[in-house]
Amino acid sequence: LTVHREPGLAERVAKLWGHVDGATTADMREQIARLQKTLKAGTGTPYAGKKLFSATCAKCHRLFTDGGQIGPDLTSFKRDDVTNMLTNIVNPSAEVREGFETYVAVTGDGRVVSGFLADRDNRMIVLRGIDGQNVALEQDDLEQFERQKRSLMPEGLLQKMTDQQIRDLFAYLRSTQPLAN
Repeated sequence: LTVHREPGLAERVAKLWGHVDGATTADMREQIARLQKTLKAGTGTPYAGKKLFSATCAKCHRLFTDGGQIGPDLTSFKRDDVTNMLTNIVNPSAEVREGFETYVAVTGDGRVVSGFLADRDNRMIVLRGIDGQNVALEQDDLEQFERQKRSLMPEGLLQKMTDQQIRDLFAYLRSTQPLAN
């Protein structure tokens, strides 16, 4: 709803749902500091962490041979840098890797399409949705086409986990080789 530039719509959205931009930087710094303490307070079990990864992260991200291809492959990511990993998980919009930027297109008939830019030429734009399907749009038919500042990855993924689950997940994320099932 916030993509449409209809006068008054932003005010109605704010009235119904309040501020929808996510946590503030100060809130995120507090979360990261708390999570760093959680990780230092004990050890995790990588095998339990692998199950958590499969249930949450693997829908979009790949680690070793497991997972999806919507978000970046984490295998080559610097996973021993806990602060950087926490920053990217707590505030996924802080840095969006090239090629994983989300675009929103609004067509002349009011259709809204979002996804990754898969291809573009002088006539057409192809967006790949999170379902992996490509949608081709004629550039002349677009009323609006812009890169979004926010990541497709939602905030708050760790908030529902217990301290032990967070330690388990990070034990798996920091593993240097695939785990045998």
